Amino acid sequence: MGRTKEQAAADFMAFQHTIPSLDIFLRSSLSYGHRKEVFDTEAEAALAGAQAAIAYPTAQFATNLWIYLDNLEVATRLLSPSTGSSQEVFESFRTLAAAWPLRERLPHTKSGSIQIRWVPRHTKIPKNEAADLAAKEGAVSIPPSPYKSSYALLKRYAKTQSLSATQTRWQTVAPQTY
Repeated sequence: MGRTKEQAAADFMAFQHTIPSLDIFLRSSLSYGHRKEVFDTEAEAALAGAQAAIAYPTAQFATNLWIYLDNLEVATRLLSPSTGSSQEVFESFRTLAAAWPLRERLPHTKSGSIQIRWVPRHTKIPKNEAADLAAKEGAVSIPPSPYKSSYALLKRYAKTQSLSATQTRWQTVAPQTY
């Protein structure tokens, strides 16, 4: 939006102070294994976070659930119809977002919504630094078994294997001279 990374970080820091104290921020780490692209794990982590928050005891007091992501593409696609990698995750997230206003809550608590906010990465924003640390913890932990490969990873693997197979085949069938 025409801002520098530093301006976006300053805007986010100012924005953070406007969020009501009863709205939810949770920190957790999960392992998705090494068969997924970062894009896919960020989408799955956003879904897992929303699922945990909706089940969290303080959800009955919160109006909104805030999800901060430093991956702009994931942040943009979470509440939009999506095709391609992690389509099922995005669809599940949209279903959960539609359920948030219907959750069990106290009579004086507004229905609210799930809010997605992009956070510029590597700008020393404390909650984003905490999220990065949680991601690193999840990356080194043992993933649940069995775990699936993501569409994006399989697509990249197929492309790499196809190129490699083509090069190998060409070396065996290419004429020495033309």
